[in-house]
Amino acid sequence: MKRRRISVRFDERTDMLLTELSAITGSKLSVIIRSIVQRGIEQLLDKAGNWKLNHEKQEEE
Repeated sequence: MKRRRISVRFDERTDMLLTELSAITGSKLSVIIRSIVQRGIEQLLDKAGNWKLNHEKQEEE
């Protein structure tokens, strides 16, 4: 899979917290951000790899 660079803007508080976490863990900022994004995505997927959001919408209808 080809990697690509994406620019993302953060507010000052989020930037400060990410920087602090990076310093505490000794990890690069990009590693911290990728880990948080991956964890967030995993929480939105069910065990079969389907988006929980779509499934919840269908149940409501």
